Amino acid sequence: MRRFEKTVTEEGVAKEGYAKEAETVRLELWPASSKLQSELYGERVNDILNANANKSATIKVKDGVCIDSQTEVTHRVISKKVYTHHQVLELERVRATRGR
Repeated sequence: MRRFEKTVTEEGVAKEGYAKEAETVRLELWPASSKLQSELYGERVNDILNANANKSATIKVKDGVCIDSQTEVTHRVISKKVYTHHQVLELERVRATRGR
């Protein structure tokens, strides 16, 4: 996992990105497939995963998750729900941007 961060260049341009250091977080993953998620996200539901994480894990919305990679962000956190002993996250696949 890599933390989301905003930086400002010397010219005053705000840029969004991820921290250089990757942190290790254990997640239980499964595809988004509920009727509610299908109605909320439509076609995007194919790019969304659900994840269970320990409640003590400090994960925030917009943080990047590296799945099947040590450093490359493949998904970003779009939703977080905290329960008594765990938290449930929704992760959306990150699409490659032009110019990369």
